[in-house]
Amino acid sequence: MLTGAYLYLFHRLSGKIDTKRMFHDPLNTYAYGTDASLYRLTPRLVVRVKDELEVSFLLKEAGKAGIPVTFRAAGTSLSGQAVSDSVLVIAGSDWNEYEILEDGKIIRLQPGLIGSKVNKLLAPYRRQIGPDPASISSAMIGGIVANNASGMCCGTINNSYQSLAGMRIIFYDGTILDTRDEESRKQFSHTHPEFILNLKNLSESVKTNTHLAQLIEKKFRIKNTTGYSLNALINYSDPVDIIEHLMVGSEGTLGFISEVTFRTFETLPFKASAIIVFPDLEDACNAVIKLKETNASTAELIDRSGLRSVADDPGMPGWISRLSDGSTALLVETHAKDKESLKSNITKIEEVLASIPVEIPARFTELEEEYSQYWKIRQGLFPKVGAMRETGTSVIIEDIAVPVDRLAEVTLDLQDLLKKFEYKDAVIYGHALEGNLHFVFSQDFSKQEEILRYEHFMQDIACLIVQKYDGSLKAEHGTGRNVAPFVKFEWGEEAYEVMKQVKHIFDPDNLLNPGVVLNEDENVHLKNLKLTPAAHEKIDKCIECGFCEPACVSHGMTLSPRQRITVFREISRLKSSGEEPHRLAALINKFDYSADKTCATDGLCSLSCPVSIDTGLLIKELRLLNITKKQSGRAMWIAFHMSLVTSLARKGLSFISTFHYLFGSRLMKAISGFVRKISGNRIPKWTVAMPSGAVKIKTNTVLTDNPRKVVYFPSCINRSMGVSKDYDEKIQLTEKTKGLIIKAGYEIIYPENSNNLCCGMAFSSKGYKEAGLLKSKELEKALRTSGNNGEIPILCDMSPCLYTMKENMEPGLKLYEPVEFILKYLVPEFDITPLNETIMVFPVCSMKKMGLEGKLIELAKMCAKGVFVPETNCCGFAGDRGFSFPELNEHGLKSLKNLIPENITRGYSNSRTCEIGLTTHAGISFKSIVYLVDEVSVNKLSLEPK
Repeated sequence: MLTGAYLYLFHRLSGKIDTKRMFHDPLNTYAYGTDASLYRLTPRLVVRVKDELEVSFLLKEAGKAGIPVTFRAAGTSLSGQAVSDSVLVIAGSDWNEYEILEDGKIIRLQPGLIGSKVNKLLAPYRRQIGPDPASISSAMIGGIVANNASGMCCGTINNSYQSLAGMRIIFYDGTILDTRDEESRKQFSHTHPEFILNLKNLSESVKTNTHLAQLIEKKFRIKNTTGYSLNALINYSDPVDIIEHLMVGSEGTLGFISEVTFRTFETLPFKASAIIVFPDLEDACNAVIKLKETNASTAELIDRSGLRSVADDPGMPGWISRLSDGSTALLVETHAKDKESLKSNITKIEEVLASIPVEIPARFTELEEEYSQYWKIRQGLFPKVGAMRETGTSVIIEDIAVPVDRLAEVTLDLQDLLKKFEYKDAVIYGHALEGNLHFVFSQDFSKQEEILRYEHFMQDIACLIVQKYDGSLKAEHGTGRNVAPFVKFEWGEEAYEVMKQVKHIFDPDNLLNPGVVLNEDENVHLKNLKLTPAAHEKIDKCIECGFCEPACVSHGMTLSPRQRITVFREISRLKSSGEEPHRLAALINKFDYSADKTCATDGLCSLSCPVSIDTGLLIKELRLLNITKKQSGRAMWIAFHMSLVTSLARKGLSFISTFHYLFGSRLMKAISGFVRKISGNRIPKWTVAMPSGAVKIKTNTVLTDNPRKVVYFPSCINRSMGVSKDYDEKIQLTEKTKGLIIKAGYEIIYPENSNNLCCGMAFSSKGYKEAGLLKSKELEKALRTSGNNGEIPILCDMSPCLYTMKENMEPGLKLYEPVEFILKYLVPEFDITPLNETIMVFPVCSMKKMGLEGKLIELAKMCAKGVFVPETNCCGFAGDRGFSFPELNEHGLKSLKNLIPENITRGYSNSRTCEIGLTTHAGISFKSIVYLVDEVSVNKLSLEPK
């Protein structure tokens, strides 16, 4: 409960900020209290701001109340800079505006845009932003700039500091400065003369201090995110230019970045990669020095422990396990404008490396399927440690930088330190061209002696990197809380005092993310350490990195997969310990809706998770545990009477459809909304896209000697649901599919007792595991019989059902959903005349998990002159959950209508319930891709002269 100054602040903020975006309950504050670092703090108040005015107002009011404020974008930061025990301000997906200028050479961005999405926006211009962190598919621009994140190719040349072209900043007092606007610059100088004067004087004093200026210049010749960007004080003279460059890497301690403008860089279209293995570390590092003379874009170093850790992974080349003990690999990539330049780059690289002994020589490849295998080795290192660590431990990734010519020395020293402190699972890798190394290891923070081990290790690391190598304790991951105690040690007293002056000028009351970057507590890096106790085998390997969040449809509405896991861990801990019973009850109470009811269980989170965790599987397990004996019995009764259930569904839908035609859409929506409301939302929500009941299909099989046959299993959804009012033709999907198959010259075999069959997804997704498996096995038996035990291809007309079948059934059956089946079996028989228009296709979750997203686009491009694929994830309908919890579907598709170009009037997918949700929120009609293929195709034989 909020009290005192926090309660006052909440009431003040609620006058201008929607209280639905302000959280102070135990569940949400704990959920938002986690980021990707090794620290945990629980905020008193979380505010999801949506625009500059809200941030400005919040900072003014927080300042009056003397309450600290911390800013966060995606929360993928690794050093504890995005957690708070006070007010946490989230600037997420609402901050997604952008403007592309000068033919892509300049781009203006709000902080909530994900880095990889920005590069997709720039792709048509063959441009990209400079920073390329490994987290670019989840990290947001605000965090990338605030941490001066770099990456594999970025180096010290293309990072945020160097590519900055402007910024909008909100200061501690709520003042907004637009550095690209001359009037705004003048106004700020007029309203903040002391700020400007103090900063100008500080800059002049640093420039005239030859020793200090030389130190700053030297420190930024290599990657360095320890402390503030003091190079701004010597690189620029205009105070506003100094301000915007000091903001880069300031980690929210100097102000809020509400917009950033970047100069972009050309994307070279041709690239080639090679993995080269050297007999020892010294040879590999000598190779790196020589590669600096070439056009190598990237050289990723991987030590022997790293190579050994991935040797047994699927798809890894066999030679990895046969390498000598000291061997070290370099993954080298080069980019070029054309093939000739690429060939020249490769030749030069091979020439400069010719004199260095190798264990596995360079073999450059331009084939994506080949070089992607190389990059799997590099990408597998961090998750490997995360997946293999002992349950209850945390995975830690540190990064340092040294001059490139000392790379071999420091790597050997790091290996020795890791051995000394018995971090046996540690691996070392890094961006070798920049002298930047990462080392990953697991650490137990539940025992004092383990914390002591970590303390001594960090002290030794600091001494090694600073005193022996004059390097950076943080190269690209930011200072945070983790290195804040060592900033003075690395920079020295004089530079540290300058940083303190910078902080005081920008934040005189020390209310902006206090304790981050600068901290007088020499043990702050050992406090508020995150514990990850065992909770459930499905999620115990979670490292809380947040990579899953962009893929989650409920993120931003209730909880993300990371937040579900972190709250479930806390519930499990409290249950086990018996602590805080009232807090436990509050967490459990809100968990039901926030974590369970609004989880789509679509599994997309596992695709972006470094350790492949599917949080939906945990939710399904929890649903199973919550099922009563009576509910389980009811589910089994339905499972045994599917034919009756689908019959009743057809009649019910037809009954509702009759009222729709009688009353019209507006009145029907009002009546159904009222009925749902008085039922306590127990009655499913009706939408204009709700279909009529299907006509019962005839599943009798009549066979001839035609050798081309297909087993067609119509899903229970499509056996129940007919056409919607928006359909331009009134033929239900089961009949349309049948007609398309016959048009291609195939005969249809229906599985025996088809009307009683089901893949089991309708049961298992709700936790009825027994009923789900029963139906799945029953269907498998029928398909093996009708498909001659795998000889005949089997088509299911719903992609999610087909995915369930593939997951549950034994190998040997030729199982297809519509897109893959049409491409493989029907397209060769058709002559296709594509529509002279642009259509939209929506790949549903199951297609993405089966790797068929590209196949859907391929088929659509055969059928229409233009194909639009929206930048979205799950639609949020989640089987039939969109009827019971329509807010999930609405949230998932909230931006869809605005994304669709005006010239598009129809859309296609291959999941009936998803199509209902898409039609409801897209403003255009969606139906199965089968309808499109049928419209544009004729059998080739019918065109031949008779």
